Amino acid sequence: MNAWLLLINILKMPEELLKVRLFQDFSPADMQIIEPYFSYLNELTGSVLFFQGDPAENLYIVVSGELALKYKPYDSPEIVITRLKEDDVVGWSTVLGNSTYTSSAVCTTDVEVLQITATHLRKLISEHPQTGTMVMDRLAEAVSPRWKNSHSQVRAMLRKGMEMPGQLDGDEIMDETLAKDLNREAQLQALVEQLSAYIETYHGGSVDYVGMENNTLKVHLGGACLGCPLSPATLHGWVEGTVKQFFPEITHVEAV
Repeated sequence: MNAWLLLINILKMPEELLKVRLFQDFSPADMQIIEPYFSYLNELTGSVLFFQGDPAENLYIVVSGELALKYKPYDSPEIVITRLKEDDVVGWSTVLGNSTYTSSAVCTTDVEVLQITATHLRKLISEHPQTGTMVMDRLAEAVSPRWKNSHSQVRAMLRKGMEMPGQLDGDEIMDETLAKDLNREAQLQALVEQLSAYIETYHGGSVDYVGMENNTLKVHLGGACLGCPLSPATLHGWVEGTVKQFFPEITHVEAV
């Protein structure tokens, strides 16, 4: 990037931060603190923010435009999991402590995003604990609607994913303890419930949590999904693709 474009991006930053709903009620002082940690990107239609399997290094907040989140199952073609628009957040692997992205993010229109690296987010939390905690809380708010009554659980997972050994304050220690106590099965059940509500609303089908066997999640497809030729896409796309964003240790999702 040349010096002129860099200057333009720097000049646009306050405006772009103000357009992000997650930060709209931040004080001017907090906005000034977080501004240097974010960078502004303008991506063209067809651009890829990251590919499934790439190192998880950046988190993105969508300012404008639309992204398609795509997942490639091991045994079938790539599937669109969901579409993300203004104020959505993508790249959760970065703040969950995962080493790679579990899906790909493709720009379906021209897109404006704010980007923050995992390193910068850790630095923000370390150097400005109060403001950093506010940012992490807003990230938790952005994702927790996918899980019922789960804001505290998501917040703990995000904080644990970003924790820095040897630099834990009292709040972080409490978060770490809470994260260790979280029941993975309860989290999975809540996530599957949210997926089932989505599938029922838009396709008349359903998905129910059955159980875990090693690293395989077992579910039951019902309603319009029974006998539907597109049920493999539902299983591997929406269900497996979404679950792996939050639980990358799950290697398979199986219908029983």
